[in-house]
Amino acid sequence: MELGFEEFAAVETTRLFGLARVLCGNEHDAWDLTQETLTRVSARWGRLAHHDNMGAYARTTLANLHRNSRRRRREVLVADPPDPAAPMTGDEPGPLGLDAWLDDAMRSLPHRQRVAVALTYLEDRPITEVADILGCGVATAKTHLARGRDALRRAAEAARASEPTDRGI
Repeated sequence: MELGFEEFAAVETTRLFGLARVLCGNEHDAWDLTQETLTRVSARWGRLAHHDNMGAYARTTLANLHRNSRRRRREVLVADPPDPAAPMTGDEPGPLGLDAWLDDAMRSLPHRQRVAVALTYLEDRPITEVADILGCGVATAKTHLARGRDALRRAAEAARASEPTDRGI
């Protein structure tokens, strides 16, 4: 039995939103990205309903929309900037529920590395599917994943090194 778009959206929305949260770094932009992805998939549903893996198609759409939105985003200078948010101490979770250092490290990764890491570790996708979503070969997807993982490892080491040590003195 073939799923209709409503059933597909009911199954995939939470998963797409989780991926979007990791890519965007905040829930507001993640919901916007998720909704835009579902809108695009819905508009093409009739032509693509025969597609073998509509979930992968939706993730590809989401990743491409995220990349394109980052290209269009420009900083706007204002005369009176709002008060800055209180800096995170590293003890409380970031906006994704991740430790602050990990949230910062994920946001600092280049787009393709962030997508590769998120798909591999958040969604447990095989590297062949990651490569399809990124629109590259398996070797290139492995390179993006390895570089992203290395950057996260360095960030973890830096976070560990900056933690205060309790020596009971």
